[in-house]
Amino acid sequence: MEKLEHKIKRIWMAKLGLIGFLLGLILAIPVYGLTERLSLALIPFMFLPVIGAWYAVLRYFNWGFELREDHVYIQRGVLVKVVSMVPHVRIQHIDTHRTPLERVFGLTSLKIFTAGSRGTDVRIPGLDKTRAKEIQEHLRDVAIESEKGFDGV
Repeated sequence: MEKLEHKIKRIWMAKLGLIGFLLGLILAIPVYGLTERLSLALIPFMFLPVIGAWYAVLRYFNWGFELREDHVYIQRGVLVKVVSMVPHVRIQHIDTHRTPLERVFGLTSLKIFTAGSRGTDVRIPGLDKTRAKEIQEHLRDVAIESEKGFDGV
C-alpha cells in the first residue's frame, strides 16, 4: 500500500489546527462570559487546536492507495473508514490539481473522474509532483487499454 507524502500531514495539521484555534476562540468567549473564569475559558482555546492536529496525523496514517492490475484501490478515514475501488475501464480522465499551499510544499492532488459521475469520484491528495504525473500517465494508459479490451477492438 502506497502512502501519501509526509508533507501533506503538515498541511492538514496547519488547517485543522487553525480550525481548532478558531473554534476554541469562539467557544472561549461565551464560556468566559458565563463563568468569568479565564482559566476555564482557555480550555477549548488550548485543546481544540491540539485535537485538530492530532486528527490530521491520524488521517495521514489512515490514508493509502494501490495501483492494482485492473483497478485503483484507495482506503482512508479515521472515524469513518472508506474503501474505494475504481475499475480502469470506468476511468474517463485524470486531472492534477495544486492549491497554492500544495505548491509551496511541492505537492499535487490527483483527481480521477469516472464514467457516469458528475464530479470527481476519487481524489488522491499529497503526492509528489513527479509521482502524480507518473500515476496520471499510467492510469491513462491502462484506461485506454481497458477500454479497447472492453469494446472488443
